Amino acid sequence: MTTSVIGAGIAGLCAAEGLRRLGRDAVVYDARPGWGGHTSSDVFAGHWFDEGPHLSFTRDEEVRSLFERGTAAGGGVHELPARITNHFQGQWVEHPAQVNLRGLPADLVTACLVDKATAVASPVEVRTYADWLVAMYGHSFAENFPFRYTRKYWTVEPDQLGVDWIGSRMQQPSLAEMVRGALDPPVRGDFHYVSTVRYPRQGGFASFLGALDPGASFRPGKQVVAVDVAEQRLRFADGSSDEYSDLVSTMPLDLLVSRLEGVRVPDEVRDAGRALLCTSVVLVDVCVDRSDLFDHEWFYVYDEDISFSRAHLPSLLAPGMSPAGQSSIQLEVYHSRTRPLEDAVDALPDRVVGELIRMGLVRSRGEVVATRAREITHANVVFDHARADALAVIKPFIADLGIVLAGRYGEWEYQWTDDAARSGWRAAATVAGESLAVGGPR
Repeated sequence: MTTSVIGAGIAGLCAAEGLRRLGRDAVVYDARPGWGGHTSSDVFAGHWFDEGPHLSFTRDEEVRSLFERGTAAGGGVHELPARITNHFQGQWVEHPAQVNLRGLPADLVTACLVDKATAVASPVEVRTYADWLVAMYGHSFAENFPFRYTRKYWTVEPDQLGVDWIGSRMQQPSLAEMVRGALDPPVRGDFHYVSTVRYPRQGGFASFLGALDPGASFRPGKQVVAVDVAEQRLRFADGSSDEYSDLVSTMPLDLLVSRLEGVRVPDEVRDAGRALLCTSVVLVDVCVDRSDLFDHEWFYVYDEDISFSRAHLPSLLAPGMSPAGQSSIQLEVYHSRTRPLEDAVDALPDRVVGELIRMGLVRSRGEVVATRAREITHANVVFDHARADALAVIKPFIADLGIVLAGRYGEWEYQWTDDAARSGWRAAATVAGESLAVGGPR
């Protein structure tokens, strides 16, 4: 039997690979001309860029093995220490900022420490992300750092988010650790979930997926515009259609709900699909005619008068990412229906370069070799208060239709690449009704 897989990102590719290991054929459809989805890489002006910041820091041995096999023909994997910093009101603050307050204005540091002590002494009920931030860090740090970042990155106010996504993603320091970080030079230690990162030596992050090449089973340029459940048929934007026997969808869940046909979709399911919120991002790629642009692989920006919330330097990730003597940097400008873009997409490169000059990273516009802006419509799932209720309505309905969901957008979860890989393998096992050896390809 042949299973149809919508989406050729890492979850879709792992689903197809898992199905093949279980003795089932799989056909993978994607609207793009190539496979890889959001883990795609390409060359612009002689520089390698990924579709957003992609680094592997997984401790999952099976996923690490998968990535190593993918890069075996291209020189293997480059491992390097994670160098991360933050920009705040003209200063660079080592990451995570909550344990590296030394050097910030004395009044701010004092307020952060006093408020942290107050939060420890008087715990409050935590119902929202804003509550959690204040309970964990105190008012002053929360308002000056993560509150600002939340507005830029998640495009909502902190009290509009829940707390079920946090896990180990946020450093949770003791009062003593914050005090020590305010007195001594930058704290080194196990304060972040990333200490070292791994990246392909050649070909960008997409090279990690080399062992998942779908080959002849890949159908590029096939944008699914309708899933006809009654006829078990996928209809594509080019006017063609294909039947399916089983279906795995990594298509964004909000789009899947809107494209169902051949079945009565209850109003509450349609409404739930519309309630799902995600961000979009404009990636601004900047190529600079200087090799010493910066000495950290990535950084966060808390200043609300700077358009981008995060940046990383592909040229530092592996040899050969940029031409000799040059550097590259990619900036992320997020928006959504709750926070529209302030500038047109094609105007953002000029604005971003001006901001890089103001921050002291780029010396002048004359050293910028090339820029481009790319808009990605599904960037991050927003964990607002409507999300859980919406998924509780949508997912059982989709399951009753015999559609198996996988991937960050298909399942509408906060998934890193290793999570997405396992999501695809789980989907394969669900379709086949068999257990699949945990860990993927052998």
